[in-house]
Order: sequence, then C-alpha cells, then structure tokens
Amino acid sequence: MTRSTAQEEWAYVAGVQAYVYGYPLVEIVRTCALMTAVDTPGESGRAPVNQFSHCPRPWTHEDRDVVTPANDLLYSMAWVNLADGPVVLATPAPTSRYFVMELIDAYSDNFRNLSPRVVGPDASRFALVGPDWSGTLPDGTEEIRCPTNLIWALGRVLIDGPDDMQEARAFQTQFTLTATGKSRLPQSVIDYQTTSRSGIAFFENLARAMQDNPPPAVDAGLVAQFARIGLGPGRRFDTGPGSEARIAGLTRAVKAGAQIIEGHTRSRRALPWSINYAGGRLGTDYLARACTAMKGLGALASDEALYALGDFDASGEQFDGARQYVLHFPANQLPPVDAFWSVSIYGSDFYFADNPIRRYAIGDRSRDLRYGTDESLDIHIQHTEPRQGISNWLPAPSGRFYLILRLYHPRQEILTRDYVIPAVRRVEENPAG
Repeated sequence: MTRSTAQEEWAYVAGVQAYVYGYPLVEIVRTCALMTAVDTPGESGRAPVNQFSHCPRPWTHEDRDVVTPANDLLYSMAWVNLADGPVVLATPAPTSRYFVMELIDAYSDNFRNLSPRVVGPDASRFALVGPDWSGTLPDGTEEIRCPTNLIWALGRVLIDGPDDMQEARAFQTQFTLTATGKSRLPQSVIDYQTTSRSGIAFFENLARAMQDNPPPAVDAGLVAQFARIGLGPGRRFDTGPGSEARIAGLTRAVKAGAQIIEGHTRSRRALPWSINYAGGRLGTDYLARACTAMKGLGALASDEALYALGDFDASGEQFDGARQYVLHFPANQLPPVDAFWSVSIYGSDFYFADNPIRRYAIGDRSRDLRYGTDESLDIHIQHTEPRQGISNWLPAPSGRFYLILRLYHPRQEILTRDYVIPAVRRVEENPAG
C-alpha cells in the first residue's frame, strides 16, 4: 500500500466516524441557517436569531424546514445564541392545556424541558446562559446553564380541535425571548454551505460548528482521533495542496456515513415497531443520536414523550402505498399515555405527503373516529380512500412511507415494555377484518 493510499484509507475510516459523530451538529447548524434567514418572524417557524416564530396552524406537507414534524400541535420555534450574554425565556402560567418548551443543544441533545410538570403554577422567567458565562442574572429569573452557546427552543402547544385554535394561539404567544446582549448568528451558521468544490462541505461545516460549539468533555477521546484528518475545535479545515489523498478518503466517507445512518434508522430485524427509550437524550450513543437527527430532529426525552417508529408491516416488509394496511387496537389496549397519542405518516423524504383530505395523523383527539362494537379501533392506512369511508383513514403516499406513533407522558407499562404496540398488517392478513 502506498503512502498516498494509506492516507486515503485512514481518512476514510476516521471520516466515517466523524460523519456519524458530527451529523447532528451539522444538521442543527443547517436547520438554524435555513430558519433564521429572514428579517422578521414569520408563521412557518422562521425568525431572526433570539426571536420566536409562533406557527398559527399545525404543520402540513407544505412545511419542510424540519424533518418528521408533528401535526397535533402549534409550534413555537426560536434559535438562540448565548455567546453575547443571557437570553430571558418567559413561559405562561400553566392551564389544563398540554405544552412543553424543549431546549436542544447544538449536538441535538434535549437537555431540558419546561412543562406544567416542572415550571410551577405561575408564569416563569428563565435566564438561558452559555456554558462559560459568568455574571449577574437579570432580576426575577432562574438560571438554565446550557451545554452550548447555540440552542434551539422548540415549543409545543396542544390543540384540542378546530374550535380550540384561537385559544391555543393566544396561549403560545405568551412564550417570549429577551436578549440582554447582541443578537447575532454564530459564524458557523453564517458560513454554512451546502456544496463545495471538493465535495466535502460537510467536514468544512463540521469544523466551523465545533469551533463555535466545542464538544463536551466526554467526547474528548473520540474527537482526538479526528485531528489527523484536520478536524477539531479551533482548527481550520485544510483543503489546500497536499491534502488530495485525505480529501479523496473523506469524500468517500460522506457517502458511506450517510448510508450507515439511513440504514440504521430502520429496525435491523424488520420489527413492526422500534422504540428509542432514551428519546432525545442519547449521550455517547453517537449512531443512535445521528439516526434521531436524520429521522426525528428535535425528539423529546423519553420522560416527556416516546416515539415508536414503524417501517415494516407484520410480515417484515417495508410499507408501500401500493398496498393497504390496518392498525388494529383491541378493546382496552389503546396506547397507555397520560397526555395524548397519535400516529403520523411520512414519505420516504421524511416529510408529510399531500393528500386529498389533508390528514397527516390520527390519534385520541381525532374527531369522528369510529370504534368497533367492542370498543376496538382500526386505523386504515392506504393511498386510496378505503371502502369503510374516511373517518379512520390515514392517507398514505403512493410510494414508500413510514409511521411514527407518538406517546406524550407515557405510562409505566410502556416504559417497562409490558405494553406491546400492535403490528400493522396487510388488509388481507387482518384478523379483525
């Protein structure tokens, strides 16, 4: 093996690890760059840094900034940069309405949730501060020390049907942000690039993002291995003369890394449902973290919500809109939650697909659901309207798709895995007919 070949192979091996490790960080920066590229807050989740965008309607197939969105809630989104000082987050006094304000760091970790279970009975004010900040907090605030200077504040407010929309909107607008210093984007967000001459924009983006958001100490051993390929906090990624072999290896690593992550987003044993019981707090499980960022960026920690991902039917075959399916919940075996549950459907591109009735999810608050005489529930999942009518129809795209069953405030029986989610069956295999 020549020295040039050895350099390329080392760059490939280390590059695959770096890709899997850095994918969530780059995805966070990409999403931040996309959603802050506006002058004033809009209604689709986009707003300048340190400002909320309050979305006044549930997300549909028209919303494509964030993969795998929910359709049961109103979103309030803000990208916050703490490099120039604290930012004060105000939350409304809880009512009977479900809400959660999720705080996500630059590595996609859900490090804190603010919900009625933790904020107390009154309106609250929290001072978000960066990992190295020191100083005096604004009066009347409680400190939340964040792991990175770039964070994503992702609020969810439950809507209880169309008649509740106005009150839900009024509630969500009570989430506010107030910066105590400048409001400017991190340099890695400003310089984010989707393509480059060498084809390795990913690693250039990663190097800048790591400089703005140094990896946590627990990652030091792994990150140290990336130094030989020119990656590390405070390092400028070199693509100049003499780096040809390294760049060739890293270019291959980008393709392989993406295939590895995408392949692991599906159950390796073709199980009907797979549940990540760690949710949005995955620590050093870097592959699981990357998979979550690819197919569920912004996932909540499991004490707030569980996500069951379905790619396969009961026979172990991938879902396809050319077929017809039914999800049958027997009587008294609906998902065990204390807040709410819903099943959402997504195309192979990780977004909602357009459909004639503009329905993207079915759950316990769906209107006009028809239950069996024994109180069982069938959800019909197919591309064309079922013969039973549209009441229990979850319209599928024409091609490949996947499902997510969201369980907010999951009960103990599903956390301990005593409750088993029924498999989705082809219609002709459905014992309930």
